Amino acid sequence: MRCAFCNEPAWYGCPLTGAFVCPRHARVQVVAWNAKREPEPSSVRAAGEQDYVRLQEVPLHFWGETGVECFDREYDVLKLPAFVGLKNDDVVGFVSYAVEGDTMNLVMLNVLPQYQGRGLGSAMLAKAVIEAHKLGLSRVVVATSNDDVSALYFYQRSGFVIEQVVPGRIAEHHGGLEQGFAGIPVRDEIRMQLFLDEAAL
Repeated sequence: MRCAFCNEPAWYGCPLTGAFVCPRHARVQVVAWNAKREPEPSSVRAAGEQDYVRLQEVPLHFWGETGVECFDREYDVLKLPAFVGLKNDDVVGFVSYAVEGDTMNLVMLNVLPQYQGRGLGSAMLAKAVIEAHKLGLSRVVVATSNDDVSALYFYQRSGFVIEQVVPGRIAEHHGGLEQGFAGIPVRDEIRMQLFLDEAAL
């Protein structure tokens, strides 16, 4: 799926126009909550070996790679446990994670643009938090970039708090500034956490 304004991969679907756009052509707009729009039923389950062929298409769509650097570590999402979000038995999103000591690190959470805004991301996050509880962990952490307004909204609304900002970390990793959401320069890694004794299940 490509951006309506250029040939870059689309990351977001616009609920007002129906257009799909890349980060550069996305904008933030204040809109009223639509009480009539109910989340669609979603199916989330642990990823099986057979899911990883399809699962790899999601990070390749958004990032062009399956490797992620966060919290000063390198991960390959194809080598991590995950929960997949399904639409008609097709993988349309996933959350991958790594357990580091008493912490679950959410390495990547993405939903393909045409399936966003339907509650699937929240359902996958809830499954990961339940799994962290089952494993007896004390917290769940996630890192995002300073430009990713939608991720900052999503995680804070889900109970995460900003733990640390690492100035210049992402720009350093990529060898310089890149243009991010709505033209915001991508510079800093923003680290967030959710303490599991405070999380509502």
